[in-house]
Amino acid sequence: MANSLQHAVHEHALILRELSENCRTHCYLCKQCFHGPTYCCLDCDVFLDKMCAFRELPLQIRHPSHPEHPINFDSTDCRYYCRGCKFNLSASAIDAVMTLPPEDKHKVVEDDAQHFAHEHPLSAFCLTTQSSSICRACRQHMAGSVYGCRQCMFLLHESCAKLPRKMHHPFHHQHPLTLVADFAVDFGDCYDCRVCSHRSRFMYRCDECRLNHCIKCIVSTLPPEGQEMEDSTQLEFFFHKHKLRPLWVEMENSILCQVCQLKISGEVYCCFDCIFFLHKACSVDLPQEVKHYLHKEHPLILRAAAPYNEGIFQCTSCTSGYNGMTFNCESCKFDLDPQCALQTLSAVTGGALPEIRHFSHPHPLTLVYSNEDLNLIDCDACNEPSCGLAYSCQECTFKFMLHKPCAELAQELEHQFHPPHPLILLSRAPAEYFYCNACHKKSEGFTFYCAECEFYLDLECVSRKPTLKHERHEHSLAYFPENYRLGNLHCNSCGMGCNRDLYRCVSCNFNLHHDCVPLPRSIDHQCHPYHPLILYDNFIDGRPECQYCDKCEEIRNPDHGVYRCAECWYTTHIECVIPIVEPEGPKPSENPILDELDKEIASLETKIEVLERNLKAAKGKLEELSEKRVFEYINRP
Repeated sequence: MANSLQHAVHEHALILRELSENCRTHCYLCKQCFHGPTYCCLDCDVFLDKMCAFRELPLQIRHPSHPEHPINFDSTDCRYYCRGCKFNLSASAIDAVMTLPPEDKHKVVEDDAQHFAHEHPLSAFCLTTQSSSICRACRQHMAGSVYGCRQCMFLLHESCAKLPRKMHHPFHHQHPLTLVADFAVDFGDCYDCRVCSHRSRFMYRCDECRLNHCIKCIVSTLPPEGQEMEDSTQLEFFFHKHKLRPLWVEMENSILCQVCQLKISGEVYCCFDCIFFLHKACSVDLPQEVKHYLHKEHPLILRAAAPYNEGIFQCTSCTSGYNGMTFNCESCKFDLDPQCALQTLSAVTGGALPEIRHFSHPHPLTLVYSNEDLNLIDCDACNEPSCGLAYSCQECTFKFMLHKPCAELAQELEHQFHPPHPLILLSRAPAEYFYCNACHKKSEGFTFYCAECEFYLDLECVSRKPTLKHERHEHSLAYFPENYRLGNLHCNSCGMGCNRDLYRCVSCNFNLHHDCVPLPRSIDHQCHPYHPLILYDNFIDGRPECQYCDKCEEIRNPDHGVYRCAECWYTTHIECVIPIVEPEGPKPSENPILDELDKEIASLETKIEVLERNLKAAKGKLEELSEKRVFEYINRP
């Protein structure tokens, strides 16, 4: 592959780099998440995956879905527009339809040449990578074998296009189900699936009973053809009136396990008549009665549904509403959904405290559990959704929440990002928000702080540790998927913008791209065919100011790494034997003293930038408080 290319989506040349598995970014063109080889402009934060980098995008095309006028490419958002008609299509959608094979009778779906859900014939084609286009049947992204309309943006997965129009299913064994589709109504008026309650325009329907089932629920739970159930393989669940049959579920769906309230997958037990599903793991050792610290007065009984409000209840732990199994105290109308009840009890049995006092809040905090699929309250420490175990204030009606690990943070620590002084944990920065000195991200919530140096560290960066020792720097480097500095950091190896997928020494502002880190210890090169060249941290032969590269015969910095022949003393710049793209950032000077001063200046500039941003935040908070004081003074009684 070429080291660089010019692409229609961006004004600058795009450079070939490698993104690590830890750094996943979105392709600027197809919007899909990826890692690995990329053509990118690091200074502008534009990344293309390998497939999109070599896609030809004409500036103007005529498209069958808008035959009246040509449509023009706009690189700002990678879409084609007809401004006069207010018509637009994404470049990835354009590419999908334009790559349909030539009109050929053998390519048209013989059985479904005229699919019942669409007015035009559908043709077969293949997408080699996942597209941003959506299947009109299952609402999933398109990839692999696909059927599409040459005139419209109507696309179906091959499997969805070939679904049978009629089928029998255990969800409704009384009558056959018919596949129907309705694109004429608004989505809010679409069919509701009786299994998962999700709306869809594609449904398997029984018109006689007016029952609808989405295709994902139907296809994912279809038992193997001809399978007979032996009594020995079925499960008798203590409060369900029917035996539960085993089922293996592979396809993604939205059916929830009655115990853990997570989507079913793998080994499950089910009752098709009642639409009752359990993960096999959730059916094992499920207690029928528990004593729980959240309700010490009475034991909680596991019931199929709450004995009031038509079975609808609010879980005291996660505060979410449910209509299903509950650990219940009928006399107190107290309910815990099974997942919350069992997870919190397991944690307490393992040594977690059921209640704590925390310096950041005046009330006691109680251990609770929240399912990750729910609309969650953010943790007041890290501002991330509080899924899993957390400590909550029940007096504040769950408006204050801390993840269990956040609640257990030490109030003082020594960190390698700030060796001179210990850092103190603050529940709020003086200005309500702050800029982290390590990643430069604007943050709210808890921060580790050094008042003497005005140094802030957010909770995400507290967990980062310098783990990489590199030949070109005296300190170990920590990995950062992203850096949020307003201006670009620059890689100390290639000199280019370095705000993503980097290793970094925070104290020295020393930065390396992930793909600039690996340097071979020894290489064979045509410039010195006699012996291998060995990597050295630095090499000085004679006076420091008279160091030359034997390949390009230009002066070199004696503090920089080199490749050198141990026998002949043949010495070269690293970049002279390992080709790299010409850096767009600052280049090393011919004076090592100036280079060292430039490095110190860059480090101080970065620190000053963070200080100025935090000072601006503090001034804004001061003005807000001053205005509030004036208002209170004027309106005093």
